[in-house]
Amino acid sequence: MRWIAWLAALFLISAPIAVAADAEAPETATPLLWTVERGGKTLYLFGSIHLLPPQTKWKREEIDRAREAAQVFVFEAPLDEGGSAMMRFVDEGGKLKNGETLKDILPSQLHEDMEAAAWKVQYPPKLLATVRPWLAAVYLELYAYLKAGFSSYYGIDHVIEQEAKERGAEFAYFESMAEQLSYFARLDRKTEIAYLKATVKGVLEEPELPFELLNAWAKGDTAQLSRLIDEGFKDVPQLRGQLLVARNRKWLPQVRRMIASDKTHFVTVGVGHLVGRDSLIAMLRAKGYKVTGP
Repeated sequence: MRWIAWLAALFLISAPIAVAADAEAPETATPLLWTVERGGKTLYLFGSIHLLPPQTKWKREEIDRAREAAQVFVFEAPLDEGGSAMMRFVDEGGKLKNGETLKDILPSQLHEDMEAAAWKVQYPPKLLATVRPWLAAVYLELYAYLKAGFSSYYGIDHVIEQEAKERGAEFAYFESMAEQLSYFARLDRKTEIAYLKATVKGVLEEPELPFELLNAWAKGDTAQLSRLIDEGFKDVPQLRGQLLVARNRKWLPQVRRMIASDKTHFVTVGVGHLVGRDSLIAMLRAKGYKVTGP
C-alpha cells in the first residue's frame, strides 16, 4: 500500500505517462528551491520527484544550508501511515462493486490495450480485473517506473525525511494519506476511464516522457516542467483542477501560517505544485510574499 501512496503523489508531477526502458537518467541534478520571506520570517519550498533512479544525485550547498536552517520539515502526507488503514481504503474506494469487472465497464479495445500495457510493465492483468479504472492506472504507472529502475527509496521525500528524522526535527503534513488517495476515489466513472486510457496510451506509445520530465527537473527548467505537466493533463483536465489546483488552494493558508510562525519550515512537495500558472509559488506572489527563485 505504501507503493500505491507513492504513485498517487507521483501522478501530480508526471501525469499519465510511462517509462522508456532504454532511456538514460541524468547523473547530476540542480532541482528548484524557492525562498519565501515576509516580516523577517523564512520558508523554503523544494520541488520533489517522488521516485528517482539511484544514479541521479541532487544534493548541493544551497539545499543543504536551507535544510540545516529548518526546524520543521513539511511533506504532502505521512508515507508511513498504517498499512491496515490503507488496505481498508483501497477495498472501499478502489474496488469495483456488485461483481463488476473492468472487462464489463471498459470499451473492448481499451480493455485489450490495458492488458497489453500490463504485460509490458510486467504486471499480471488478472490482478487488475476487479479494481476501479483509477487504481488500474495507478498500478500500471507504478510498475512502469519500477521496471525502469525508479524507486521511492531514492526519491526526494524519502531521503529528506530520513535525514530529518536522524537529527530529531519536527514534521508536519498538508493532508493524510487517506485524504490524498480520496481525490482518486471521488472521481466519476468517465474521468476514471479517461485517466486509465491516457495511462495505457503512455505505456504503449510514449515511453520517453518521464525521462523528459526527469531531465527538466534536473535542469531546473520551469517552462519545460510546466509544459510537460500541462500536456500530461490535457486528456483529463478535470484531474488538473481537482488534484493540482484545488489542493494548492487548500494548502495556501497552511503555508501562510507556517511563514508567520516562529519556526523555519522546509516544505517538500511534488514539483507540479510549484510551477505554472496555478502553482503555490504563483499564489504566494499574488498575495505579496517575496519569493526568491525562478
